[in-house]
Amino acid sequence: MLHIIKTEFLKLKRFYILLVGLIGMALPAILSVFTQAVIIEEAKVQNFNFVALFNSSIWNSVTIFMPVTFTLIGGYLINREYTDNTLKSILPVPVTFRRLLLGKMLTMGLLSVLFGFYSFAVTLVVGLLSGVPGLSVAILLRSLLQMIGIAACTYIAILPIIAFTSKMPGIFMGGVIVSFIIGYSAMFIKNVIGRSIYPILAGLTVIGFDTGRFMNTSEPANLKLSILSLAVMLLLTLMIVMLTNPPQAASKDKKHKKSDIFLRKGQKSR
Repeated sequence: MLHIIKTEFLKLKRFYILLVGLIGMALPAILSVFTQAVIIEEAKVQNFNFVALFNSSIWNSVTIFMPVTFTLIGGYLINREYTDNTLKSILPVPVTFRRLLLGKMLTMGLLSVLFGFYSFAVTLVVGLLSGVPGLSVAILLRSLLQMIGIAACTYIAILPIIAFTSKMPGIFMGGVIVSFIIGYSAMFIKNVIGRSIYPILAGLTVIGFDTGRFMNTSEPANLKLSILSLAVMLLLTLMIVMLTNPPQAASKDKKHKKSDIFLRKGQKSR
C-alpha cells in the first residue's frame, strides 16, 4: 500500500490537475477578503480580524471549494488508469483493483490534509498582505488545526462519491457536479439534526466551528451524531470499493455471457 501511495505522489508531479487544486484552495481566503471589501457597509463584518478571516475561509472552503477540488483530483487519479489504458499492465501484477482504489483514495486523503495546511498558509499570507489585524499564536494554532481537520472531514464526506464514480471511466466529472451541489446545499440546512448528520456540516461540528454567523443559528449541533455520520461515510466507501469489480473481469463476464447466448442459439438451430 505504501508503494502505491508513493507512486501516486510521483505521478501527481506530472499532472496539471495538481495546479488546479492549488489555485482552487487559494481562492477561499482571497474570496473572503474580496467580499469584505466590496459588499455594502451594513453587511460587512464590523471587526474583520484574523479570526473572522480564518472562519470565512473555512466556510468558503467547505461549502464550495473543498468538495469540488477533492472530488476532481481524486476522480482524476482513478480515471487516468482508464484513459491511459494502464490497468492491463497493473492488474497482472499482484495488486488487486480494490487495493489499487484504496491506495489512490489514501493518497488523496493525505493530499487533502496537505491542502488544508496549504489553505492555512495562503489565508495567513492574504491576511498579512491585506493588513488584517488581530494575529496571535493561539489563533494561528487553533486555525491550523481547524483547517487541517476540516480538510480531512470534508474528504471523508465526499469519499463515497469518488468511490462510486470509480466504477466506470469518464464519469468522475459527474461526481464533481454532485459534490458541488452537496457542498452548496449545506448552507440551507439549519436545524440541529440536519447539521449534525449532513456529512459536509458534520465536519464543522467535529472541529468545533461556530456556524452561527454564517447560518444564523444559535444551538450547536450534536458532536456524537456528526462523528457517526462521517463513520457511516467511511463504511459506505469501503462497501462500494469491496463491491467494485475489476474492469477486465467485468469485460470477461460480458464475453462469457455473449458466448453462452451464441451457443444456445446454435443448439436451437440444430
